[in-house]
Parts: sequence; C-alpha cells; structure tokens
Amino acid sequence: MAEAKIKAEYREKIRHGSAKVYRRQGKVPAVYYFHQEDPVNLLVDEKELRRIIGSDINIINVEFPDGNMKKTIFREIQRDPVDHRLLHVDLMGISLTEKVRLSIPIILKGTPAGVREGGILEHLLREVEIEGLPLNLPEHLEIDVSSLNIGDTMTLEDVTVGDYKFVADVHHVIANVVQPKVVKESVAEEEMMEGEAAEEGEADKEETQEEE
Repeated sequence: MAEAKIKAEYREKIRHGSAKVYRRQGKVPAVYYFHQEDPVNLLVDEKELRRIIGSDINIINVEFPDGNMKKTIFREIQRDPVDHRLLHVDLMGISLTEKVRLSIPIILKGTPAGVREGGILEHLLREVEIEGLPLNLPEHLEIDVSSLNIGDTMTLEDVTVGDYKFVADVHHVIANVVQPKVVKESVAEEEMMEGEAAEEGEADKEETQEEE
C-alpha cells in the first residue's frame, strides 16, 4: 500500500468567516480521529492534500506540530459543490495491527475476446470497499478481462484476492461484454423493411387482381 506524508498544524474550531481565511492561506481544515481519543482539529496544505487525493495513495502519515507521526486514512472528504475546492477532510487514525476498511478503484486490464468480435465492454463497478490489515491492502484492484466473450459477465466472486476481503456483495457485476446496440437496431430495421416490402407486395397483388 502506497503512503505519503503531510504536515499539519493545530487550529481552533471553525468560526464564522474563518473557513474563508484558511482558503486564502491555502489551508484546508481537518479533524483527526482515533478510537476513544478526543478529536484533534488541524490545518493541512491544500496543494499537498489535492496531490494525495488524486493519486493511488491510501495511507497518509500526518506529522503533528509536536513531531509525532500518525498513520491515517481518509474517512470523509468534503468539496464545494460549485468550484469543487476542498472544504474539509476527516482523517481516521489506524493501527498496522488492526483491520480497516477503505474503497479502492477497479482497473480493467486487457482487451476482451468479445470486443475483438465486435462486442462492447461495459465497466459497471469502478470502486470497491475492502477490509484487511493496512499493509495488506492494495492501492487499486487490477482485473484481467481479456477472456470475456460476448455475453460473459465478471463479478467480484470471480476475482482472486490477497490477504483481505471484499465488504460488498461478491455477486456485484464488475464488467461484461454485450452486443453493440447498433447491430440490434440494424436487424430491427431490416426486419421492418422486409415487413414493409411484403405489405407492398401484397398491396400490388391485390391491385392487379382488381384490375383483372
């Protein structure tokens, strides 16, 4: 599991207008939690935080002002609904000997056999929650889909994992390969045209009989 380090400074509880001040300073309010300990209000650098969030890093080593280092994972990330800037993060302390849960992205690898035959790959599940000891958890889940044919489906149950488990229902569909809709529409159009041609033929036949 990939790790990163970020420095933090103590802060007072957010008061009216203080959030704007922090944003102008390039800081993001954060709260550190760990078991029954009292929550600690912090400030962290926005640029560093954005870099970590945009990567495969799962464990954040937070350096406190007193020099103590705490291993954490993101518990919640709040963003502005308009400009998507970071507003607040919750950092949950972890122990390397205690199991934790976190969500990791699912990456599909390979070109399915069905796609080579004209099918379309649908990536339906893009992240999954897993549980295990922190050092046993991967940054992402890479799945080989090259064996999928048209009509085949891959679920979490089909995936072999390491020393961790899926929290989600293993019957969740990760990906499948389907026939392209264009082909179905073309077939429907051909059938419609054949039907119209048959109707026209019957109409012409009836007109000929009437003329006779």
